Amino acid sequence: MSDSAATPGRWRVAAISFLNTAPLLWGLETEPRLQLSYTAPSACAEQMRRGEAEIGIIPVIEMARIAGLAALPGIAVAARAEVRSILLISKKPWAEIRRVALDRSSRTSAALAQILLLRRYGAKFEVTERAPDWRTMLEDADAALVIGDPALRLTLTGEAEEAGYRMHDLAAEWHDWTGLPFVFALWAVRRSSVPPGEEHWLIERFQRAKRDGLANSAALVERWSRRLDLPAEEIRRYLARDVEYDLTPEHWAGLARFYELAAEQGLIASAQPPALLG
Repeated sequence: MSDSAATPGRWRVAAISFLNTAPLLWGLETEPRLQLSYTAPSACAEQMRRGEAEIGIIPVIEMARIAGLAALPGIAVAARAEVRSILLISKKPWAEIRRVALDRSSRTSAALAQILLLRRYGAKFEVTERAPDWRTMLEDADAALVIGDPALRLTLTGEAEEAGYRMHDLAAEWHDWTGLPFVFALWAVRRSSVPPGEEHWLIERFQRAKRDGLANSAALVERWSRRLDLPAEEIRRYLARDVEYDLTPEHWAGLARFYELAAEQGLIASAQPPALLG
């Protein structure tokens, strides 16, 4: 997305260019009141921070770091257990990990990995941020965090396991530990950009995009199977079973618990959950 101002009457929207957000974007590219562009999760957050977008799918950890944001209700990128696209690849068991290379395109998953390492497994470790190339990341680290489509590909090919590394699904780890689903991202809106009376339109439009995206899952499966060169049945399973798109009270409980742990670990200043628009 460029630094230029939005076209009058239109909202600039920072969207994530991963499969897991595809159902949430159905029809939004042709919506006259929106101006979309695609980037990595961390870059979406930076665009919201710098005022280069009014709406963005951003990592939930960034909702606690950027002032003036509210989340659109009823919509999330979440997982109840195994998600297959948020992975910690390691040379050693969790407790023996001393250096972690974090995918620099990640924010929430980076925080989750650190919480699990410290609070669940008692590991003493340092972190570094790297480009998402797991082989390079592991050259001087005990573990590497990989997210999104590259992580899904690794899960399906088994390449890292064949090379002798351990594969840890962070959403499954979280659920095994807490019994709660995990929320990775939310639609964030800059409150000051919403004129009085426009909240309802925004909420309805983005909720309709989610409904339409899920209703057109067959078209998404075909499109993304070609784009990622992965089997259609695996794309179908990922969208239908691995990722969840509702923000229910149970998801909210998982988000609140994550915020509590992140605040205790000094990753965010406050455990106060995000505000909802409307």
